[in-house]
Amino acid sequence: MSVLFNLFYIYDPWLFHFFRMAFFTGFVCIVVLVYLYYQGKRSIILPVDSLAVVLGLVGLSIIPALAHHTNDFSVTLMYVKGAMLFIFGIALYNLFYYLQPQQRVITDLKIGIVVQAIVGFLALASIPFMIDFALSTNAVFPRFYNSEQEYRLYNFTSSGFFQLSLFYVVLLHFLLAYNDKYNNISSIFLFLLLFIGLISGRTFLMLSLVSIAIYFKWRYIPVLFLFGAICLFFVFNFPEHKYVAHALEPLINLVYGKGAVSSSTDTLMEKHLFIPQLKQILIGDGYYFAPQGGYYGGTDSGFLRQLLYGGIVYLLLCFAVTAYFIIRIAKNWFNGSLKFILSTLLLLSILHIKADTYAFPGIMMSLLMFLSLFGKEGKHKILFKQLKK
Repeated sequence: MSVLFNLFYIYDPWLFHFFRMAFFTGFVCIVVLVYLYYQGKRSIILPVDSLAVVLGLVGLSIIPALAHHTNDFSVTLMYVKGAMLFIFGIALYNLFYYLQPQQRVITDLKIGIVVQAIVGFLALASIPFMIDFALSTNAVFPRFYNSEQEYRLYNFTSSGFFQLSLFYVVLLHFLLAYNDKYNNISSIFLFLLLFIGLISGRTFLMLSLVSIAIYFKWRYIPVLFLFGAICLFFVFNFPEHKYVAHALEPLINLVYGKGAVSSSTDTLMEKHLFIPQLKQILIGDGYYFAPQGGYYGGTDSGFLRQLLYGGIVYLLLCFAVTAYFIIRIAKNWFNGSLKFILSTLLLLSILHIKADTYAFPGIMMSLLMFLSLFGKEGKHKILFKQLKK
């Protein structure tokens, strides 16, 4: 049962484009947990300090909008959603993982990878019902249907594009770090994760190399060679296929000497990066979304979006919240590994240049907050410690 709830919570598919399974499963977990609590059959562990961090972010995030009188409360509303998902994650943890937390959640994450790989493979194999099923778990993206980027929606999740690539980068990095410590995850899961990560976007393809280099094991070589060989096979034989041309564009450009890393990287450098005014760097403008629509400043960069909204202090706040959960994971899972902390922050900082990563309430941040629960680090409040037999 934990596998199914974990899959729905972590990936948050929107069944039929609107029914959010993360919220539904979270609500079910809370109802069942409260029932068991009042029956005297279960205690509840609350991470008091982590809750304070999440709720503090909600409260502080509204200050730029109020200070500048912009009434742009979109950021605060996003963090309210993130806080709700964290509370649902606490309920999920207490309901299924309180006895054998770490090993059980690793097993559930691996099963989730297999499920995503099956969905992705069958959809790419042009199985009509699987394509329809995968597309039905996202929000409606009509401009991407039948385009060269439709394959990026072939995942059992509501997330897509950059945020999904970001999620898989962090999931890969975490599992490689876990395997570096315990060495008990089969290399086949590395292959499957590389496959579904590639479906999510080119960002994953490039950043995965960093994680593999940091946590390299010689036993990874066969699956890395196999994955690389498959990619090269498509590059040399089907470079004009619309999915291949888009997904493997960096590799195609490298092989055929075209120079550019990818078109999205060129677009980022040319249109989305600029130096804000000094006032904007110091205190921002209080806008995340522009009054006329679209992102304020017309930029995709996470650094610029957060600077333009609340200035350097707000940017540092978002970084600190993200670092807090990464450090908590490092202490609970990896004995406070400085390598994991610094390498994860490096990856997220690189990606923050392209789009939001610091404290952005997508499925990546939900994953970090959820994984931070698995351990004794921090201040916890245990409710109903005396259980009835």
